[in-house]
Amino acid sequence: MQGPAIPSIDQLLVLLVVAEAGSFSAAAKRLGRATSAISYAIDTLEAQLGLSLFDRGTTRKPTLTQQGEAIVSEAKAVAHSVETLRARVRGFLDGLEPEVSLVVDSMLPGDRLTALLREFHGQFPSVPVRLLVQTLGGVERVIRNGHARIGVGSQLHMDMSGFQRIDIKGVRVIAVAAPHHPLARTSEVAPLQARDFVQLVLAERPAAESRDFGVVSLNTWRIGDQAARHKLLLAGLGWGGMPEPVVRADIESGRLVRLNLPDWRGAEHIMQAIHKTDTPPGPAGRWLIERLVTLSDEAPIQDMTKPIKRKGQRRPQRRVSAGKRSR
Repeated sequence: MQGPAIPSIDQLLVLLVVAEAGSFSAAAKRLGRATSAISYAIDTLEAQLGLSLFDRGTTRKPTLTQQGEAIVSEAKAVAHSVETLRARVRGFLDGLEPEVSLVVDSMLPGDRLTALLREFHGQFPSVPVRLLVQTLGGVERVIRNGHARIGVGSQLHMDMSGFQRIDIKGVRVIAVAAPHHPLARTSEVAPLQARDFVQLVLAERPAAESRDFGVVSLNTWRIGDQAARHKLLLAGLGWGGMPEPVVRADIESGRLVRLNLPDWRGAEHIMQAIHKTDTPPGPAGRWLIERLVTLSDEAPIQDMTKPIKRKGQRRPQRRVSAGKRSR
């Protein structure tokens, strides 16, 4: 048995217009063609498919059959693919990249990243994005090995040789613990007291190969995933420095408590957007970097240097000074 013939794109587009307009004459007017040409296109399509797409006998206007409704649904998918193809071709003619590949440090606030990519998709709907999330020096390695063209990370953990660097607003890092943690239940932490408790540290390599920032505890757990570290903090398995936007909702809801530790200095974690000097991004990539800079300028960084007020506290706690950058 011979299978159905392959319909042309034009036939499918005519079918969609007829289905939307409700009649052959209305479709002809919309497409600027004769009604007879529209009728012939539909008759030919039905003959090629071996199906009746419209019931012409029951009403004055052609009505889609059940099979016709199914074919219209498939035709919409084909039309969408055709429009996507045309959009990508127009993008190539305008010099757009076939893809934008981005690697970001896990310290970058998720809401800032989400806002950036939402706006990017609205601006460049035909350009796909490949997103990777890395820890510490992983951003540099991904850029150098060519697995991504644009990186967002910290100069603390990257060798900038061969890179073009664009500074963006960083993120405030604060010490937190679960409310039932001993450090959270103390109205004022004494000097050296935090050293006696497990500190959950973000790390990517064995301790012997890593540079430590803000490590004060004699007992450290090194975790290579920011989300996993966050869950361990919520479970009360230790204390640690976290990006303030990441734990803001936890602090407001009481799931975590911000700590003032005499021995641990929080600070703004400065970040940069980078790309290789010899392989600059195209128009879409440049827009993404420029928008990341302006989004960072718009993103408020909460002042975390004010003393914490806790129930039953008799005197102000010591301020957290902006000193050595830390995790």
